[in-house]
Amino acid sequence: MQPKHDTIFYVSKEDSDIVIEVAVQYTDDLSSRELGFANTIHTTEGGTHITGFRTALTRVLNDYGRKNGYFGKDEENLTGDDVREGLAAVVAVKLRETQFEGQTKAKLGNPEAKGAVEKVFGESFTLYLEEHPQDARAILDKVVLAAKARRAAKAAK
Repeated sequence: MQPKHDTIFYVSKEDSDIVIEVAVQYTDDLSSRELGFANTIHTTEGGTHITGFRTALTRVLNDYGRKNGYFGKDEENLTGDDVREGLAAVVAVKLRETQFEGQTKAKLGNPEAKGAVEKVFGESFTLYLEEHPQDARAILDKVVLAAKARRAAKAAK
């Protein structure tokens, strides 16, 4: 598994009394690995923090791709599956009052975590793409290729 870009994206910020840490690296792998943590507890089933991360990731890459000519105005948006292909990410939040779904603490349920992660990661990842054009090109080439493969497989059916 080789990295697709040189600089690992990392952000650590606080928003609405929630500390958010996100690290992202794209690889040449086809699968994705997303690890979520809430107050250092591994949330194996994800939760609201992972939802916020995925929403921001898809939005940011679609916005950047369109703005920089990776796909046209008439082409359909990248999907969540497209932008997660080859993704390795860690999303960790620290909250005062954690709300887990179920007794196993496998899924975070705090609705405020979604918005905080979406905002912090979205703003920071947008800035990262603008400041690291070579990394942005490698990432966009990877996700656009995933979208083309998905469309070709769909057309072949």
